[in-house]
Amino acid sequence: MIGPTLEFWSMSTNKVSPFEFLQKQFSRRDFLRSCVMGTAGLMLPMRIADNSLPKPITGSGDQLLGRVTRNGHLLHKAPDENAKPIVTLLLDEIVTITGEKLSQSDSSPNRVWYEIEGKGFAHSRYIQPVRNVENNTNTVIPGDGCLGEITVPFVDAFRQMDKNSQFVYRLYYASTYWVKAREIDRLGNVWYKLLDDRLYNHFYVPAVSLRLVPSSELLPISPDVPWDEKRIEVDLAAQAMKAYEGDEVVFMSRISSGRYSREGGFLTPKGFYRTTRKRPCRHMTYPSDNVYIGYDLPGVPWVSYFTSNGVAFHGTYWHNDYGVPHSHGCINLTPEDAKWVYRWTTPAVPPKEYIYSDDNGTRVIIR
Repeated sequence: MIGPTLEFWSMSTNKVSPFEFLQKQFSRRDFLRSCVMGTAGLMLPMRIADNSLPKPITGSGDQLLGRVTRNGHLLHKAPDENAKPIVTLLLDEIVTITGEKLSQSDSSPNRVWYEIEGKGFAHSRYIQPVRNVENNTNTVIPGDGCLGEITVPFVDAFRQMDKNSQFVYRLYYASTYWVKAREIDRLGNVWYKLLDDRLYNHFYVPAVSLRLVPSSELLPISPDVPWDEKRIEVDLAAQAMKAYEGDEVVFMSRISSGRYSREGGFLTPKGFYRTTRKRPCRHMTYPSDNVYIGYDLPGVPWVSYFTSNGVAFHGTYWHNDYGVPHSHGCINLTPEDAKWVYRWTTPAVPPKEYIYSDDNGTRVIIR
């Protein structure tokens, strides 16, 4: 363990649960808003980044939606894995989250269940809290490009400014991309040209689905604190991280670290590191073969690397199961937590850069 035990995260004691703690601190409206940010009631940051959300379009209000991230996820009669299944949810199905409940029968680190449309309950692990926010498209893209963030549950990207052209990827809520240009098709529709930073080619999405991230959201947090007085400590056993300024804990969050899968070899490496390379967005891939199950994840947000072979803190849109190992070695965080880490750690990335490195990175201790 690193430092004091995070007692309010302990699911095997009589300490207050994270869900109950948040319910005592916030109204129901505020709690649901925290779920939109990806917390799912599983983290308590002591300092919160600038978490302002874009204004929803007229008619969408504060409605909290959920995107199903895995095919076959079950909706149950009660918040219990043994309760009667009502329906099987499909990948990318969009549901309305009408409540949340902490399971009393589940012993797993993540016991948060979502009430879906008042009809039943689904475990939060494979439901990404999302909103459906359309954006102003009367924008100007700087010559070197700028960062954009998807604000709808998902949007399909195409090779050309035409939905009948080659489909390239499906892009998900809270994923981020480098916007190279704003273009208008022959029908007057506005599209953004996005950089694919794996193949270094381009694809297009309707501009209404993506917001341009203002420079104010990319400014460093605690820039007055010397770089060598900041550090992050990660406790793999507790699946938790703390950020320190000197001896003061300023932020803490649940994580999902690497897991030992049937293929093996994906545990997060223990040791002492620094966040010497950072990117606000990254297309991450791992090839499949006869032994390993690969992945292809465009737009991974807020990436802070701390090893030379690509292990990093980063935001995650493909699961919502923090407190449980899930990754191929990286430290999975909610997008908002990853954004805080990205802004707080050194080096500070200039807003006009989509890749940046410096030797004076923040210390990272993995135990």
